[in-house]
Amino acid sequence: MDTEDKEKGTKKKSGGTRKKTLSRKRAGEKKSEESSNRQKNEDALAEYEQEKAELRLWLKVGGKDYEVYKLTRADGSASHHGNIQAFLRRLDREDLNLRMIFDPDEKDDTWMNQLDWKVLKWKLHENCRVYTLFMDGTPMQINMLVEKKYPLIKDLLEKMLNLQLEAEEESTMAFELLKFIKSQIEEQ
Repeated sequence: MDTEDKEKGTKKKSGGTRKKTLSRKRAGEKKSEESSNRQKNEDALAEYEQEKAELRLWLKVGGKDYEVYKLTRADGSASHHGNIQAFLRRLDREDLNLRMIFDPDEKDDTWMNQLDWKVLKWKLHENCRVYTLFMDGTPMQINMLVEKKYPLIKDLLEKMLNLQLEAEEESTMAFELLKFIKSQIEEQ
């Protein structure tokens, strides 16, 4: 009987040890999984920061410039506005070709003459989700919606990046616009 008791005791002890071993193993797996997840998050964050550092090369953050936006109507009347928001509020459907802005056509004269454009700078107006190309030698400015893809040629897109996007501050919208322009260059 003594031997049976010892065997039972041994079995009980080993059974208890097995449970403890499984419990430790599960805890180790959980810690390993948490560590793996933490590492993945750190890697993703590092990759995001690296991408932002690259995009900053094409971003110029500065104070507000004072620009005057002139709206000349077909009837010859004109109005001047101190900021893009006021300018956009005053626009009527007759003031612009909405089809061109919302459904750009590569065959339209505006888009056909891109090689002639002498872009001085491009600026993001974040609060109205518009960016503007400022041209040299003409009073022409092209205002484009951030979320819309326009038929811009590769040479112009590259020039835009080299000129750097002007923004009041670093923002998700500025980085997303730069990534979008960069992806358009890679597509062409």
